[in-house]
Amino acid sequence: MKFNLDFYKGEDKYSDGDIEDEIVNYTEKYNETNLEEVFKDDIRWPVFYHLTNIRKNIIHWYPMKKEASVLEIGAGMGAITGTLCEKAKRVVCVELSKRRATALANRNQEKENLEVIVGNLNDVQFHEKFDYITLIGVLEYANLYTYTENPYIDFLNYIKTFLKKDGKLLIAIENKLGMKYFAGAPEDHTGIKYDGVMGYRDKKGIQTFGKQELKQMLSQVGLKHTKFYYPLPDYKLPNKIFSDDYLPNETTIQDYMIYYYEGTKIEFDEKKAYQETIKNGVFDVFANSFFVEASAQKIRTKPDLQNAKLVPIAESEKRFYEKDYTK
Repeated sequence: MKFNLDFYKGEDKYSDGDIEDEIVNYTEKYNETNLEEVFKDDIRWPVFYHLTNIRKNIIHWYPMKKEASVLEIGAGMGAITGTLCEKAKRVVCVELSKRRATALANRNQEKENLEVIVGNLNDVQFHEKFDYITLIGVLEYANLYTYTENPYIDFLNYIKTFLKKDGKLLIAIENKLGMKYFAGAPEDHTGIKYDGVMGYRDKKGIQTFGKQELKQMLSQVGLKHTKFYYPLPDYKLPNKIFSDDYLPNETTIQDYMIYYYEGTKIEFDEKKAYQETIKNGVFDVFANSFFVEASAQKIRTKPDLQNAKLVPIAESEKRFYEKDYTK
């Protein structure tokens, strides 16, 4: 594992605060096989979110070419980095925060096919193009770091320059029309109920998109071929993955485990509402989030989602799921 500080300017602008130091300490004490031991004593949300192995499920099922190279943009504390290293021949991570990159490095010390670059993506000089580029929870922040009139389009165009002609851009992002938002869950980034559903109060802040908006944006930058997947309850902690070729039915929609943030009051049963979208053929419009595969060339990926093996939820992690949020 190579830890590259050539592009680091000595300032971590993006952070969850001092709790990140504690998380870094956990990554020094535990390894990937026993990280869930942390949750027996520490049940704070940031600790769980950054360290749970459930987050690997957003990429765990996805079939990659074994000889592939991957650029992971906004790698955070390494939630999916180890999985990428197991799937690909070479993985390059770019992370703005040195503190987060340190946690990532701690978790992947033994990965010989990994390079971690600390710094702003706009400052990094690449001398290669990649088979896959991942934007997992990243695209929605383009408005904050791309200072143009069309930040999302310009950011995607910039990312595309690092992609091989037959390469694939992999995006995970919340759906602003996700069912959980109609049910009363606050928008994940702004904390305001119905913010995305109503088109966002702050047009210059963080934004997510509906399915058609995403397709149009990707087409506009030349990535006209797309496949959409629907992780439930969302891309952050998925325990079910569906697609247009493998949609849920009224029974299987009941099988996923829901979580909401503390203090959330939900107005109706999300699963029952999903049953009605399934009856009317619009489940994809209201899925809580998307995993999108986008390419300039025809996509031939055919994962067997029905038999996909996902990382199971450990007993120490189940306390974060299926609480009664209607009260």
